[in-house]
Amino acid sequence: MAIAFERPARRTPRDSVGVRRWVTYACGVVVLVRLIYVWQPLRSDEGGYLLATRHWKTGGEFLYGDYHVDRPPLLMSIYRLAALSDWDPMIRALSIPFAVVAVAALARAGYLVAGGRGACWSAAVAAALVTSPALAADQADGELFALPIVAASVALTLEAWRARGCRRAFWYAVAAGVCAAAAPLIKQSFLDGLVFVLALVTADSALRRRVLPGRARVVAVGAGLGAVVPLLAVLTWARSAGVDGTSLWAELVAFRADAFAVIWQDSIHRPLTRGVRLVALAIVSGMVPLAWAWRRATPTSPEHWAVSCTLVFAVAALLAGGSYWPHYLLQLVPMLALAAGIRAASDSVAGASMRWAARVTVLSAAVAAVVTTVAYAAVPGVWSLQRTGTWLAESSHPSDTAVVVYGHPSVLEAADLRSPYPYLWSLPVRTLDPELARLRATLAGPEAPTWIVQTSALNSWNIDEGDQLRSVIKARYDVVATICGHAVWLRSDLTRPAAAPPAC
Repeated sequence: MAIAFERPARRTPRDSVGVRRWVTYACGVVVLVRLIYVWQPLRSDEGGYLLATRHWKTGGEFLYGDYHVDRPPLLMSIYRLAALSDWDPMIRALSIPFAVVAVAALARAGYLVAGGRGACWSAAVAAALVTSPALAADQADGELFALPIVAASVALTLEAWRARGCRRAFWYAVAAGVCAAAAPLIKQSFLDGLVFVLALVTADSALRRRVLPGRARVVAVGAGLGAVVPLLAVLTWARSAGVDGTSLWAELVAFRADAFAVIWQDSIHRPLTRGVRLVALAIVSGMVPLAWAWRRATPTSPEHWAVSCTLVFAVAALLAGGSYWPHYLLQLVPMLALAAGIRAASDSVAGASMRWAARVTVLSAAVAAVVTTVAYAAVPGVWSLQRTGTWLAESSHPSDTAVVVYGHPSVLEAADLRSPYPYLWSLPVRTLDPELARLRATLAGPEAPTWIVQTSALNSWNIDEGDQLRSVIKARYDVVATICGHAVWLRSDLTRPAAAPPAC
């Protein structure tokens, strides 16, 4: 029996006038703003991922070789592409087309649900949020690369939902499923595309009081089949690389659960402080006003229900992160941008409220971008880690190695030095080497690093209460410089000509 589809709402000529131009302008602004970010220093995650992918090999102790990285293979593949260039900012340049895709996809999604006005408002909000330093969108972290894939999945799902004909809807749904399953292979928590499909077909079934009516069944089956493709691709890669499923699970999933427990066991004050800061950033960036304006709307269609359910999921995923860094907020971008387009297109009071919230979001992003750019141009201290790494590069020999205590692998990437210690960030240190036994063994052993860069107190998180690490360092290393407030230790049996210290 043929499946009958509802015809999508007809768009009037006026509905599409200027839409493409507006979306093009929004994408152009994103390109220009993100080009500014290319010239700013890399942060800890960016430097660490680049360092790991430059030394990616099969047969190492961990998933990607000699360094422990708890990120999925698709993200690391993106960084590996950037690592083909010796120019570290290449990863920032590579993030530009991803941000543009996010804006274009969310504009299309807004158009499919709310017409031309919806597309324009979705594009404006998306462009603001993917360039806002308040959300750490100036960086090229995993969230920024996963976000466009979720946005594409949502747009393709809506294309399938409103397509004329079963075959066309099915193939759109397959493509949506591929994108939806690919996003968590960049950032584990980005299951939003899958949640959106599930919420859409469930809401449609509930509103029609039928289990998977026509188009819902086609979309669900197509998306399900599409979702299998990225999973099979990862399993094929893992098998070819000699990685078993247990290792994948341990490094990408189980570690995150263990790390969450460590975060809250060490000190409840730190995550709560970051959580409060995250709420403040969500307010000033315009995210909370957008969510509040959407809250005033009454769900009237499966699309409305899908947006609300997926937004709730995104908030829950954010809360489960534990560390509450600003870039966690990027997970909310797809649904907030789509919600803005849907609601702002209305002439109701709720629509006016959403338009006000959208303007606040755009203004906030513009101010944050200007302030950040001025700070990087006028305040040397914000370059401290980058300049420490540059000084280390100028003072070291090519065969030297280094360890940063604790975390901040961007120093190692800037110095172009390897580390004999596999844990590049503080969280893996606290989770997998809580007694610092491996770090002490590394510093005291035959592969002891040439340099130690101290960016944190040795007893941070009370991790060296007995001063065992301090004793090992003092017995074998000497402080030879303090660069931008960071003590730099050199192994006592070696000498290196120290470069002139930079301005900090």
